[in-house]
Amino acid sequence: MRNIAFVLTIIFCWLPADARGNNRQIYESYLNDVAPKIVETIEEYVKDGVYIHKLKFLSRILDGQEVIIYGILAKPAKAGIYPGILMVHGGGGSADAFFPQVLDWAKRGYISFCQDQPGICSSKHSSSGPETSFIRCAGDPNSLSSFSIYDGVVAALNGLRMVRSQPEVDTSKIGITGPSWGGYMTTMISGLAGKRIKASFANYGCGYYDRGSHWSAGLEQMNVNDRAKWLDTLDAGRKASQITSNFFVTSPTNDFYFWPGAIMATYNNITSPKNICIAANVSHVLDFPGGTKSSKKGASLTYMEVQWMDYHLKGIGSPFGSCTANSVVTREANEVRVRFTYSGVNPAENTEIWYSYGETPYRSNYWKSVPVISEDNGIYSGLIPIYETELPILWYGMASDNLGTDGREYSCSTTYQKIDPLSIGFTAKERRNEAFAEDFEGLLTRWQKPYAEKYSGKHEFNATAAFSGSKGLRLIGEQTFRCDGLRGEAFNKFAKGFSMWVKNPGGTNFDVKLMAEEPNGIRHYWVAHQINPKPEWTKLFIPWKTFIYEGNGTPSVKMLSSRLGQLRFVTPLNSDIYIDNISTIER
Repeated sequence: MRNIAFVLTIIFCWLPADARGNNRQIYESYLNDVAPKIVETIEEYVKDGVYIHKLKFLSRILDGQEVIIYGILAKPAKAGIYPGILMVHGGGGSADAFFPQVLDWAKRGYISFCQDQPGICSSKHSSSGPETSFIRCAGDPNSLSSFSIYDGVVAALNGLRMVRSQPEVDTSKIGITGPSWGGYMTTMISGLAGKRIKASFANYGCGYYDRGSHWSAGLEQMNVNDRAKWLDTLDAGRKASQITSNFFVTSPTNDFYFWPGAIMATYNNITSPKNICIAANVSHVLDFPGGTKSSKKGASLTYMEVQWMDYHLKGIGSPFGSCTANSVVTREANEVRVRFTYSGVNPAENTEIWYSYGETPYRSNYWKSVPVISEDNGIYSGLIPIYETELPILWYGMASDNLGTDGREYSCSTTYQKIDPLSIGFTAKERRNEAFAEDFEGLLTRWQKPYAEKYSGKHEFNATAAFSGSKGLRLIGEQTFRCDGLRGEAFNKFAKGFSMWVKNPGGTNFDVKLMAEEPNGIRHYWVAHQINPKPEWTKLFIPWKTFIYEGNGTPSVKMLSSRLGQLRFVTPLNSDIYIDNISTIER
């Protein structure tokens, strides 16, 4: 995913999405099965039983200049009728980058195609046309068709025409899949194409950019009328109500680009058969069974998309199961019991319930799992602890079919759910302190390098860095290292700062930072400089009052507020710092 430089924002909404977005007029010329004109054959050959055609086609003409798009077509060399797959790459990608997937789908018995998509393409792509950027390209700046993302959509629509026009393709069995920006494009093309697509699989990407995405602030910069026109015509979420395909979407909870509000608004607007799976504590990764780490996925991003297409387009295998949250949440002492139902051809082999704070920044949330018990009729439940009774909790349930002798491996989940403790009998006076404590002995998924930030330093969790127990955190060289899941509004009620044990054999300074994020994605940092910590183990006390705001003027959010999300350590070159036993200091 290319990091296009726009300020971030999120607008989380649990209400049904705005179902407008029926403006299809500027796409009508491309909503048919007439193949685009091939203007050049780059390469054409047969390899490993697959016919491969690398080509360029005329996508459209803009201000007298031809927009020429490069693409790769692959199909089984053996005569026959086959289902078709359109692949849509993500930001910074290209058709060439997706060539292994194009080839893999053809080897699996599909006619496959992938094209460059202007506006979200790598600078190394092989297409040509007007200069592009995310917001506008050459042409009338008041025309929606002058947005470069429009050229990306048109290129994908022409790719669909290319697939459906192949004489060997079964046009009743067409699928589309893509990650990130390709997930946006999967949603967009599925909505525009309607019944011309039977199965869709969107990894991470979605529509409703104005409800929580990396590009929300860019849209906010438009005037009200221009923004409304852009959303009505170019936002994939507004087209989701027109989807008729069998649709699957995946959602990493902490995705840097596509946030839960946008995912849910898009998902709620889809009325065709649909399914979802959420992945906890990751960004642009799907670490559940059948996801990005599956040994069976081949060149595809996930094994689940292969099984999804095989079932819906070939009739191979059996349908995925699904999870539905029970709307009744009950209080049990200082906890709440949540339930979900799994329905499927085969029983779930693994079930999970995850929860997180509902008021904190979504990209900085830390999701925790709770023990799950099986009840009757496919119902599973778990207890979620409640500490801050006036603040919301998010949760979801998940079921998996692990890879076994049947060859199936997939996961599914409920949608994101929200709990308001006050509405189920808790009172404000019942709040409890939830201390932050980290000894580095347990699961360490909340500790990561910041997404999309590059540093030469490295980190280790090992015995060398342990003050007590078997592990501590060792930071070597220049880097930023973050911890997600801080709850500032709670800290403000009972804590006065942090304590931690530190050893500094490298002899350098380092910084401790706190990060808060506004709903529009603007981030604020406060820093507490640690000057020449001692080379032997020393317990540091860092009161809140020692953190200094790094921005100009007065911050628009308070440090200890619901917008607090991360603790960060920033180390310089030549550093070697050991950290262990971090905790909040109670007043």
